[in-house]
Amino acid sequence: METLILITGIQYDCGEADVPAVMAELEQQKPEVLLLTEQTHDFGIIVRALIGTAYRGVVSRFDLEHVLRMMQHDNTAVLVGKVTDTDSEGRCYNISISGDYPTLDGTADHTSDLWTEWQWTGAPLMDTCPDDKRLDISLKVALAELRRGKCMNKQTLLEHLALILQLSHWDVSRETQQQLSQIRRLVCRHADSDIHALAPQLRHTLTAMGSKERTRQFQDIYFPQLCQSTEAERMHRQWCAMHKAELSDIQQWQPTITRQIDAIEASLMQLPADLCYQKDQFGALMHRLLYLNVPRRKLIMLLSALVLRQQLRRQIGMSEEEETGNTDDSERQLILQLTPIFCGNTDYAREFLLLTRNRKSTDITRLVSLWVREKRLFSTHCRRPLWTILHQAGIYKPTESNWNMQLDIRNSWR
Repeated sequence: METLILITGIQYDCGEADVPAVMAELEQQKPEVLLLTEQTHDFGIIVRALIGTAYRGVVSRFDLEHVLRMMQHDNTAVLVGKVTDTDSEGRCYNISISGDYPTLDGTADHTSDLWTEWQWTGAPLMDTCPDDKRLDISLKVALAELRRGKCMNKQTLLEHLALILQLSHWDVSRETQQQLSQIRRLVCRHADSDIHALAPQLRHTLTAMGSKERTRQFQDIYFPQLCQSTEAERMHRQWCAMHKAELSDIQQWQPTITRQIDAIEASLMQLPADLCYQKDQFGALMHRLLYLNVPRRKLIMLLSALVLRQQLRRQIGMSEEEETGNTDDSERQLILQLTPIFCGNTDYAREFLLLTRNRKSTDITRLVSLWVREKRLFSTHCRRPLWTILHQAGIYKPTESNWNMQLDIRNSWR
């Protein structure tokens, strides 16, 4: 029985200029390939591919567990295979290894000990987003059908495979990567030509996750979207609700947030494999997590900690706007004065200032009444404390009695 193993990363071992020539040579000669394990500090266990004495890539992360299991089965540190086909555009190639090896069941995990000790539970965690739930369902459906075969309509299977290709860009968790590995292997061997035709696209889409381009997208696209997602906002609101008393106190709100940020930082410094050095470089962090087999639960903890840290930094005025000096000192101080009144939320305070600049007094009190109803500011602070700040800043010029008369604050809103 022959087992196909995908070799990637050839450009890193050959140098950019030599890759086309090396790929052409591999395609023409179909040489023998040696696979041997190597322990690295950055990526844990990898399996290198050697042709003669020259490095020629590494075993794809999708096949890594299977190759390690094959080595364990043979009680050897080296496997020998032969090049079968190449993909010059994808800069990867397949090798074939002969032998009767057990089927990978997805339970193997050579990095479980790495994540055993680390966790972060300092606040509510983010929920799984709808796309992640859809991906999880499609992975289960496709894997079950590919294993047993001919139990469902072919078009249904193709639709689930298409959804996997569409939604699998960002999930670097161990569980998802193991499922993707098994699906790729089964699709490559599938007898139906329409399903088998998806193999190159599936391979290219999945291996692209470890590319430099995807690393940049993690940093510039995925993380900003994650911080602005509904799940992130819900987590932040829950945290604020847990600390409502402290956030409504002018003396305590900022120290409370600072303590939580410090607790997150302390937890991030305990990440395994020196991942703490990438905690502020999200693209590099996700790239390494991909190869360090992070369990889904630990990944959710880590993402929740990073996103909440970002939210809390903004809450005490550490947004990019303030860091780059685009907000003057007087406005920054005014935002900090208003923040405890607005449920400890700096964004609410900043938005309120934008909406009330050069507006009529009745417009301002109408906005305050609306926001009390929407629970965006504390009703107990919306009379004298808020009037005093706005009056001293010249935003609301009429008297306090006029302010109180114009407000429409019902008991049912408090």
